[in-house]
Formats: sequence, C-alpha cells, structure tokens
Amino acid sequence: QSLPSQSQLLNIAKELLQTEEAYVKRLNLLDQVFCAHLTEVGIPTDVITGIFSNISCIYRFHHQFLLPELHTRITQEWSRNPRIGDILQKLAPFLKMYGEYVKNFDRAMDLVSTWMQRSANFKTTVQNIQKQDVCGNLTLQHHMLEPVQRIPRYELLLKDYLKKLPDGAPDRKYAEKSSVSVQRKTIVRKIMEKKRKGGVEI
Repeated sequence: QSLPSQSQLLNIAKELLQTEEAYVKRLNLLDQVFCAHLTEVGIPTDVITGIFSNISCIYRFHHQFLLPELHTRITQEWSRNPRIGDILQKLAPFLKMYGEYVKNFDRAMDLVSTWMQRSANFKTTVQNIQKQDVCGNLTLQHHMLEPVQRIPRYELLLKDYLKKLPDGAPDRKYAEKSSVSVQRKTIVRKIMEKKRKGGVEI
C-alpha cells in the first residue's frame, strides 16, 4: 500500500470524524434543546412528535454508538487498524430510522410554520433558542434539514474512500457493503423528493 493513499485514506477518515462530531452537536440541539424546551413549555405531545419524529433515536445512535466508535478508531487505533468500512457497515440496520424522519419531514416543516403563527409560547421558545450562539444564527427548520442531508454526505465520503482504497485492502468489502446500504437510503430520499414535487407515487 503506497503511503500517499494511506495518508489520503486517513484524511477522508478524519473528515468523516469531524463532520460526524458537528452532526452530533446538531442532533443534540434538536433533541436536547429544541425538543426538550418545547416539551417543558407545554406544547402538546402530538405536535412535538409531529415535528421531531424519531430524532431522539437518531441522536442516541450517533451520540452513543457511531461517533464513539469512529473516534476511537481514527484517533487511537488507526496505525494498527486503518479502516472505517467495518464500522459504517454496522450503520446499515439503523438507516431505517432515517426513512421515518424523511417521510415525516414535509409535515414537520408545516407544523413548525403553523405553530410559529398559532402559539406565542412556541414562537418565543423557538426564537430564544435561535438567538443562542450554539444555533449559529440558523433557524429551527435549517437544523431540521441536517438529518435529511447527512446520508448523502456519507455516500460521497464512502465513494471517495473507495476510490483511494487499494483493491486488496481488507476494508474494501465492508466499505462496498456500507456504500450500497447508504446508496439505497439516498435513493429512497430521492424518490420522496420526486413524490413531494408530484412526480412519483410510492
């Protein structure tokens, strides 16, 4: 294995880790801040569920499982075990959670708009959180889009990783399997988008 490809693989792995860390912060913001505060101020449970769907499951999975595994592998074990495909392959069964979130997404956006107009309590709570530094001047709706965009990012990183991975690398079969799982989810998302535009019925 040539050294340039090894350092390129490490760079891709580091990019995956950095983007995963940033993503987990966003999920924390959605679940532990927006969702928790709106629940505290008495917004009805069905509205909370309608907006945040299964975000707490998605957050728990990334926060407790995927991010720690990637962190250990990339910061501590890389020199003796330079691979990420085996970890990402374990992601596959959990990608189903994203299907639910994406399916619910349009309705969630509508609910946010409706409740921003309907409830002063809802509006004030959301606006107060949006003013915090952690929000980076972005709206609740912007943060809600993150999980929808995350799967295609895995797909791009995996494609790049596979291009740099030598043919006989032990990680190849894992990375290829992960790539197929992620692509399937991205295809589902594209179908949902077409459906949203009125082009396709599922």
